[in-house]
Amino acid sequence: MNTRKIELLAPAGNLEKLQSAFHFGADACYIGGNAFNLRGMSANFKNPELEEAVKFAHNINKKIYITLNIFAHNKEIDHLPEFIKFLEGANVDGVIVADLGVFQLVREIAPDLDVHVSTQANNTNWRSVKLWKDLGAKRVILAREMSLDEIKEIREKVPDIQLEVFIHGAMCMAVSGRCLLSNYFTARDANRGVCAQSCRWNYKVVAENRPGQYHDVVEDEDGTFIFNAKDLCTIEFIDQLIETGVDSLKIEGRMKSIYYNSTVVKQYREAIDLYLKGEYKYDPKWLHELQTISHRLYSKGFYLGKTTEEDQNYNTNLSYSQTYQLVANVLEKRENNQYLLQIRNRLSVDDEVELIRPAGDPQKFRITEFLNTKNDETVNVVHPNTLALITSELEMEPKDLLRVKLPLGESESDIDKESN
Repeated sequence: MNTRKIELLAPAGNLEKLQSAFHFGADACYIGGNAFNLRGMSANFKNPELEEAVKFAHNINKKIYITLNIFAHNKEIDHLPEFIKFLEGANVDGVIVADLGVFQLVREIAPDLDVHVSTQANNTNWRSVKLWKDLGAKRVILAREMSLDEIKEIREKVPDIQLEVFIHGAMCMAVSGRCLLSNYFTARDANRGVCAQSCRWNYKVVAENRPGQYHDVVEDEDGTFIFNAKDLCTIEFIDQLIETGVDSLKIEGRMKSIYYNSTVVKQYREAIDLYLKGEYKYDPKWLHELQTISHRLYSKGFYLGKTTEEDQNYNTNLSYSQTYQLVANVLEKRENNQYLLQIRNRLSVDDEVELIRPAGDPQKFRITEFLNTKNDETVNVVHPNTLALITSELEMEPKDLLRVKLPLGESESDIDKESN
């Protein structure tokens, strides 16, 4: 049995996602307020919601970190002190900062508030990590462009600071996400929370002396996506990543769905727990489950060595893949094995449904009938954004999920929809 603490850190774009992430095994969540963070298009948390999130987390011995990782201009600096004081009063467990001026401001206004240095700060060597430690940082979130050996060396050279690394989610073609493409093409600044993901667009080359002639950078009838990185997935070597000595393993995706978030958390939770018990053995089902969510093709990132063309998504036809769809989540259990469901996508009694719980494999079953909660009528089909009652012998808990297998060739976006 390994007594070492390893934090599994999940994203949360709203309170429902936060509660779901904790239900499936996250130790902590990182969230954003209405401003000062790099997910300006996410729902984010208003101040009362943020306070509610912290209270919810602390009641179940979990932690909340707040993203203050914007590269601030003067007008943001003027407004930050009030928000920092609010965060201190809300008893958050830490703030994530990229900008040196913001870091200094937090240290001055709330010296007891833990500061985590964002991956946007591009820390790739032990000297820079030590400097942040000497300045008062509690944790450094290392740049994504690092190998396992480099991380080990940082841990050996700077043993008295927490280290955090990304283990799953979207990768950026720019170093640690510091990209100007979106700002240049659309006036939406990636470093200020409104990235248009211009790196995912189709690009061609035009020679200056041959205007109007567009050439593919890579020969393909659909053009080329030369900046379009695959998604990071470390589940196949998560034991090696743990053995580098890092303290926190971070999942990317505050704008992803609860099905995405819960599924990713569950697989890594199981792998981490087996490692800590001294019983670790890679299970191919973890990767299989990570294929069920909406994702780009997977890459091992920089951890096992330099990236190659195999880590880029050159084929637009393979941009996203998904094999299952969330159709409902459990709201409450009632008498006589009845469960109240929130319906997320169309579901019929003819569909084979799988129950997803925090522990154990998916459980297949068929729903014999739905009871409409408004008029107590029995129905055979239910639709998104409605409530329905079912009867089942399977034991379910609030926040458990129900999914169905998608027909071959169907998929959906990984960005949340109202029904997802």
